[in-house]
Amino acid sequence: MTTIALNNLWNYLQGLKLSKKDREWLADKLIEPTADDAKTAKQKAYVKETLTRAFDEVERAKRGEIKLKTMDEFLKELEVEDAV
Repeated sequence: MTTIALNNLWNYLQGLKLSKKDREWLADKLIEPTADDAKTAKQKAYVKETLTRAFDEVERAKRGEIKLKTMDEFLKELEVEDAV
């Protein structure tokens, strides 16, 4: 929404005679996360966790603590998972 549209909406809402219960209901609806917000938050958390794990593995490999898989090894692992 544009700023003008939001201002018009706000003016409209101020003109309504809302009870305290109605105002509380409206406030809850305005701050209630939508399904898309929850889905986006889950996706962001998953990406953050995955990237953090990947960067940690790269750092461990640089220190010689682990050996990273080659791309061929990784693809073969994916093929095995898909077969199951």
